[in-house]
Amino acid sequence: PGPSAESRASDGDEPPLEGVIDQEYGFRVHRVEANSPGDLAGLQSILDYVVVANGIRLDSDDGVFVKMIGDSVGGEIPCTVFNTQTLRTRETVIRPTANWGGAGLLGVTIRFDVARPLEKHTLHVLDVYPSSPASAAGLDAFNDYILGVGDLLYDGPDEFGEIVAYNCGRPVRLYVYSSRTEAVREVTITPSKDWGGEGCLGCGVGCGYLHSLPRRRTKLAAAATRTSAAAAAAAPATGAP
Repeated sequence: PGPSAESRASDGDEPPLEGVIDQEYGFRVHRVEANSPGDLAGLQSILDYVVVANGIRLDSDDGVFVKMIGDSVGGEIPCTVFNTQTLRTRETVIRPTANWGGAGLLGVTIRFDVARPLEKHTLHVLDVYPSSPASAAGLDAFNDYILGVGDLLYDGPDEFGEIVAYNCGRPVRLYVYSSRTEAVREVTITPSKDWGGEGCLGCGVGCGYLHSLPRRRTKLAAAATRTSAAAAAAAPATGAP
């Protein structure tokens, strides 16, 4: 394979692309399976939108991207990814394969959507109370940020509260960003009114400017380069059937 495994980002090289938010479309990344082609390409759940693939702007849900993935098994798809935390793009390479050990060719769930403003679906986890559902789920007080619920990007704290209340007593999948690891992870939490305290989750949450995601300490490009290198090492010598 050639040098296509490298990733690079525009962090610090150009101003943030604030005009993209609520204006431009792409395929938002949701679930990313560990050690999948999407994971090895450095894709981040919720924060990343694939906006260009093989030089084609993905501004409509016309089946082009899905067909491209199927046609590229055993090969490479150079992609441009927009990140709603950094408000910048970066380049990466995805290698579709059915042999990575899980379902699908990429191991990711994607949804075509406009780039959503991050502040509308970010809740900062504050106090986490002992013996609460939030504590049992491993939420990290003052370091975790809830970005999504299942396949939904909630619109503000009121809608988030409604979703939680509706699912009281049932497991709910949250997408949570950690300021410690600068990564998004999946957390399963079961809201309950019977844990012995107030609320269904047992944690405080904050929203607004003072509770927005902190600026990244490391560039996404660095992580993508490492994972892309791992993908190159794992890629088969010949194309898969």
